[in-house]
This record gives sequence, structure tokens and C-alpha cells, in this order.
Amino acid sequence: MRDHAHREQPSSLSRGVLSFILTLGFGLIVTAVLGCIGSLRENVKILYVHSCFLMFLLSVEVMVGVGSAVINAWVGGGSELRLQFYKNITVDDEGPNQQAFWDKLQSENQCCGVDGPQDYAILQRDIPASCCARAHPLREGGARRHLHSTCITERSYYVRGCEEVLRQKKAFKGNIFITTGIIFTLLEIVCIILSLWMARVVRQERRKLQQNLQAHFET
Repeated sequence: MRDHAHREQPSSLSRGVLSFILTLGFGLIVTAVLGCIGSLRENVKILYVHSCFLMFLLSVEVMVGVGSAVINAWVGGGSELRLQFYKNITVDDEGPNQQAFWDKLQSENQCCGVDGPQDYAILQRDIPASCCARAHPLREGGARRHLHSTCITERSYYVRGCEEVLRQKKAFKGNIFITTGIIFTLLEIVCIILSLWMARVVRQERRKLQQNLQAHFET
């Protein structure tokens, strides 16, 4: 049950992020349509509404970005990962579920243990087959045991710890998110400036046109 809850939490978080991105994308599409309509019709009110929508979306993005940065700074994954590792090694309850979790984690991320394969040596446990690239994909049997034994003898198992690998992947995803957010923020700021500038130009041109017409009829 705990392992099932552990898998459901990232899944729920991923759905929440996807829902936010879809909602934000829909809002940007609506805002872009308003901007196009306001520009084509030279409608000052629609241009102002377009600018207000962009300001609202920009403020939401900034708040979400700051909130995500604070959460990532406060919530660390290393201690939780270490707790799960020692639970997998020392606790018999839910052992198969925890072992399956670590086998999948180590094989997919090409890592071994929390800080490295020495974690298993410290606890006087054998390095599992999931730390060996050639042994883990095979089914249980003589071939897998032979490759596993060869991997241990030749020390060809993964040497990097899973905490380091996951931290690097998280940093890479974070950099992509930050870069994309900065680009979108700059584009939205430019769009706001252009929208307000266009609304001002339209108002000035209309005033000039009205003054010219008034002067023409007076003469």
C-alpha cells in the first residue's frame, strides 16, 4: 500500500503540472486571438483587455515559478531516497515491493545504491543484478547468475549513486523549465508593451482624425 501511494504521488503531481500547462496554453491562445482581433479592427478596448490578460497570465507564471523554486529548495529528495534504501535493505515487510522499486530505479538510471555500490558493502549485502547492465534485463536463471557473478568479479557494475544521478536529472529539467519560463516571460512583456503602444497610437490617430475633420467642417 505504501509503495502504491508512493507511485501515485508523482503521478498526481504530473497530472497537476500537465493541467496547469494546458490551462496556461489555452489562456495564451485566447489572449493571442484577442490581440489579433484588436489589432485588425484597431479597437482600443480589446487591446487593453489583451494587455490585462497578458499581465494576469504573467503574474500567475511568476507566482507559480517562485512557489516551485521555494518548494524545491525546502523539499529535498536525498533523505527520502536514503530512507527508502535502508528500508529496502533492513525491513522485511513490503520487501518485494521495495526491491522492485530499487531494481527499476537503478536499472533505468544506471546507478547503484544511494551514494554508490559501497552502500551495499557497508550493510554487508551483495550488489544486486539491477546494478549490472547486462545481467538485469535477463530472466532469472543460469545466464543471469553467470553475468551477475562476472559483473561483480570484474567490477563492471554502475559506480554512480542514484542520489547524484537523480539530482543531475532534476537540475537539468529545472534549467529547461527556467529557460523556457524566462523566454515566455520576455515574449509576454514584449507583447504587453506592443499592445499598449498600439492602443496609444490608435487613440492618437483617431484624435488627429477627429481634429482634422472638425477643422475641415469649421472652415
